[in-house]
Amino acid sequence: MTLSNVARLVGAASFAALLAGCTSGVSLPAMPSMPSLPSLSLGADEAAQADADKPKSERVISAADLAEPGPLGDQVIGKANAPVTIVEYLSLTCANSAKFQAETLPKLKKAYIDKGKVKLVLREYPIGKAAAATAVLSRCLPQKDYFKVVEKLLSTQQTWVAQEVKPDDIYNAVKFTGIKRDKFDECLTNQSINDALVLVKQRGRGFGVSGTPTFFVNGKKLAGAVSFEEMQPVIEAALANPAASAPAAQQPQSQQHVSANPA
Repeated sequence: MTLSNVARLVGAASFAALLAGCTSGVSLPAMPSMPSLPSLSLGADEAAQADADKPKSERVISAADLAEPGPLGDQVIGKANAPVTIVEYLSLTCANSAKFQAETLPKLKKAYIDKGKVKLVLREYPIGKAAAATAVLSRCLPQKDYFKVVEKLLSTQQTWVAQEVKPDDIYNAVKFTGIKRDKFDECLTNQSINDALVLVKQRGRGFGVSGTPTFFVNGKKLAGAVSFEEMQPVIEAALANPAASAPAAQQPQSQQHVSANPA
């Protein structure tokens, strides 16, 4: 689904709220019935979000440093020994993150992940209160449901991201997991997970992440709604010269690897 299609689907006002998760200087209001929602705010890093509007290549980060998981461990699609690692920092309210999920990821899986050439590491970089709340929620729910929840939230942004985001809307998006409402409310404001995600976001900022989605292909940075055609030559270069920027051979045990096609 293209951004213009999303705009037509949800209307101008709601679309502006969708983009609040990807653009600078805009933040979603707090959910009125949940005053203790975490914000995961780091201040000035949001101001550079416009950088992610256009795909680009930048400096290479140490792949070994990137391979180190955060306090919650990593969520990984693909084989542990894949020669190329793509680390994605995403925000669940970001239309560009949803665009990558819908348009680029299926091609990436078919061409590389399913063949054992690439693994994709998902890391949270929430921008705004709604993104923070859903990031906390995705980590609080049973981790076997993580990818299903992320995919559902990204694909249904138009139903729960708006100028006034309500917990009911988010609950409706994730209740397919079987979570009870009282547990959902507890998860949405889980402070320990929030604190861990703050560290994940701080670390991402240290790698130069300023907006979402941001990708590191064996350490090489790409930012924005990167298409498969734009990412492919970077992957091919990494496959052709794996020793130049390959991650550490031993993956940390706290990483969680799943099949290349999670159901």
